[in-house]
Amino acid sequence: MTLVIQDDTGLISDANSYATVVELEAYWLSRNSDISALTDAVKEAALIKAWEYTDYAFDFVGNRLNGRTQTTQFPREYLYDCEGNLVEGIPYEIKNAQMEYAKRELDGTTLQEDGSATGAIKREKSKIDVIETEIEYSGSGQTGNKVSYPTADNKIPKAFIFANNDNELVMY
Repeated sequence: MTLVIQDDTGLISDANSYATVVELEAYWLSRNSDISALTDAVKEAALIKAWEYTDYAFDFVGNRLNGRTQTTQFPREYLYDCEGNLVEGIPYEIKNAQMEYAKRELDGTTLQEDGSATGAIKREKSKIDVIETEIEYSGSGQTGNKVSYPTADNKIPKAFIFANNDNELVMY
């Protein structure tokens, strides 16, 4: 799939990223992590997965600028930062979060918003006679709601996200 970058108007049809490969490389190089040895195709795939995660793992405040015809969650109307300023275009925080999530993909961490367990399998046990399977994950092994990626998640301002399932904005 080809990387299609959304712009601040929200009118790019079939957009599937907020950030370019060049922006991804520069972002990580400025953090002393050189990803230039990876192919552009690998980086594009990671950006697309990261965009999808960024767009669908959160319930954002406001509405898409162009309604249902817009393929991305940003830009949005009726979106304000924590100081009450109207946020226009695609916020840099969203781009930065996407690039953080993309690096997780590049490092081999599969982004999961469905709450399924994460981490490498530490131990797996199966009993054939009673068809019983037990899997233990190393690392966080979180289950339940959305899996947390703190460094990336914290790039998105809390003022941009509804804090609960009732679509109520809770200011922090």
